[in-house]
Amino acid sequence: MYDSLVFPAGDTVEGRVAESWEVSDDGLSYTFKIKPGIKFHNGSELKASDVKFSMDRMLTIGEGYAYLWVDIIESVEAPDDTTVVFNLKETMGSFLNTLIRLSILSEEEVLANKKDGPYGEFGDYGKAYLVTNDAGSGAYKAVDLVQQDYFYAEKNPDWFMGWSNGLAPESFKMMAITEASTVRTMMNNRELDITDQWQSSETLSALEKIEGVEIGRFSTDLLYNMYYNNKLAPMDDVNFRRAMSSLIDYDTIVNSIFIDSVKSTSPVPKGVAGHVDTNVLSYDIEKAKEYLAASKYADTYKDYTIEIVCNSDVADLEKVALMIQSAASEVGINIEISKAPWVSIIDRVGSIDTTPHMLAINSAPSYDEAGSYLESRYHSKTAGTWEQGEWLENEELDAKIEDAIKTLDQTERFNKYAEIQNYIVDELYPSAYLCDLTERVAYQKGYLTWPAVEPPSSGGVASALNGYLHIFSNMELHLDKK
Repeated sequence: MYDSLVFPAGDTVEGRVAESWEVSDDGLSYTFKIKPGIKFHNGSELKASDVKFSMDRMLTIGEGYAYLWVDIIESVEAPDDTTVVFNLKETMGSFLNTLIRLSILSEEEVLANKKDGPYGEFGDYGKAYLVTNDAGSGAYKAVDLVQQDYFYAEKNPDWFMGWSNGLAPESFKMMAITEASTVRTMMNNRELDITDQWQSSETLSALEKIEGVEIGRFSTDLLYNMYYNNKLAPMDDVNFRRAMSSLIDYDTIVNSIFIDSVKSTSPVPKGVAGHVDTNVLSYDIEKAKEYLAASKYADTYKDYTIEIVCNSDVADLEKVALMIQSAASEVGINIEISKAPWVSIIDRVGSIDTTPHMLAINSAPSYDEAGSYLESRYHSKTAGTWEQGEWLENEELDAKIEDAIKTLDQTERFNKYAEIQNYIVDELYPSAYLCDLTERVAYQKGYLTWPAVEPPSSGGVASALNGYLHIFSNMELHLDKK
């Protein structure tokens, strides 16, 4: 529904709304030229002032991807209709990459639909309106949203990128359906074209037996972490955390539970630029006993009950928890498994006291660079959010991350990322790294061409940044085959 200045293109970016750009010698000023003639869905022309408005809005509201820029951007200028300038407070080597996350809104439409709110003359900045409407210029435009039910959008015939793909869907509908039996029935009746990626391995196996249905495999650089609450005894001891990490059968996870996934080798997913392999632990019960003996809880760990919380919306997570529980019982660690929906999990990680000992959550980088993942997962500013259930609050680590992100030279920046990844594993071991997740969905390949899940010629699985998999304008819907 929205366009951005730049768009992901492998390990770099290409212009989308931006026609060209220049970076000042000191790395503190980025000047973009805007393509003329781009129309918003309401018919008004996209101008540099809309880009400025969109970023100013993000910085003021401070939610979502705003964390990428609130500490970095000093000001945004729009000296004319086709020029926008970002002035930074300090250097950020990957600033250009972050702009894939700046959705450009129509200032005119947002302000025409603002309500009373906390942002002075801007009211609520259009937040209420944008829950059920869009103010973008993208390939599709919002038509209808029913909360907890569905979202429906239709093709924008005036999209500035054009419609050379004559078989792209005229519309799409995203539905809030997770019940396996409903999914199977709808797929069998050709009423559902693509499932979500959280169906169990058993459900996906059943769906694959339906004529025309195949399993699409892809990576959005998700890493499944087992968060350890580093402030909660006995998880506050690094050797106890290492012991728990040695009780996880990673091979079973990637071969039988999250099938086609890959064992993680670092706190940063393999596909992310700047990843390096580190000394992550493997399944080894004898090694776990050694770590327990070296911990400050060597004589008392059996007095504790370790809580593992599973997201009740993801069936396969309970299998992981049961496997860990079984291995832990062999060394005398007591584990209690509980389940909770996602909304409850978000509430629980909001404070140290309610965050469980162990919690499995996957997370992805906002842009294709290790600094993105390291900042969102391990910097103190994300403690108390779903992205960091460890409560690290480590000033030395914060300083390392901040310094790396500021570094302009890519080689030097990537070397610093490598140092940080090794520091996290060798000194802190705050989490267990379950797997680099290969996501799997069932889809109607008999009549739907979906390039994003087609394996690359080099082998392996298709890869796209999180949020860039469902590019409906690239799909082909062959209704004559349905």
